[in-house]
Amino acid sequence: MKRRNYHLLTILVLPLSLAMSGCQLTKQPLEQQQQVFQRAQQWYQQGDLLAAEQQLNRLHRHNLKSPNSWRLLANIHFRQQRMQAAEKAYLAALKLEPSDAVSWHNLALVRLRLTTSTLMSARTQLGSLSDNDATLLDTLLKLQRVTLN
Repeated sequence: MKRRNYHLLTILVLPLSLAMSGCQLTKQPLEQQQQVFQRAQQWYQQGDLLAAEQQLNRLHRHNLKSPNSWRLLANIHFRQQRMQAAEKAYLAALKLEPSDAVSWHNLALVRLRLTTSTLMSARTQLGSLSDNDATLLDTLLKLQRVTLN
């Protein structure tokens, strides 16, 4: 009889204790996420893009991501001329926060750079561009002066 009561007690208490410990575990990753993100931001502001990128990738590997972490990673890619990676990261930020005006602005800049690069490659391969494409390229190059937010 004692053995049966022990099993019954285990069946009742074990799920309760696991649920309580689970609550503590969810708080810890959120705090860790914030700390890791803050470190990444500091390194980004200091110009250590590699360290910042590593921290952000660490967050994303553990599914601890936010619109801010994706936007910061996209900014790093942008500054390192990795436009396709930047585009992908801005889209990830927008998936989490569709009303993020900063990510929309920065995504437009990435796509502007990609379009400009396409026309420059065409000019190199073809030797010259049509008048319309040359005008478009000239306009796009002038627009490149806009900066990231």
